[in-house]
Amino acid sequence: MQHYTKNDKFVFFNAVDAHVQLTVDDTVVGFADSVDALVELLLRADVRATDRIMFSSDVDFASEEGFATDDAAHELIEAALEASGLTALADDLLV
Repeated sequence: MQHYTKNDKFVFFNAVDAHVQLTVDDTVVGFADSVDALVELLLRADVRATDRIMFSSDVDFASEEGFATDDAAHELIEAALEASGLTALADDLLV
């Protein structure tokens, strides 16, 4: 179980109109429709592997939000987290 501190951010992903919306600590950082654009948002918001990263149920039903498939938003988020190094860092923390 991961423990959070008061300095950890709350990072939240939504699927909105075929884009992934990134919200950090209740502030919308932006929208992305590509891995590179989402990586840029993650970097701009200084998201770290220790932050609380969650997603809305609309990410599970992304086709209802304009994505080609229900998996497309998850795949975009996972690819951006991996490309930014956050997935590897998070895996290291859980080992």
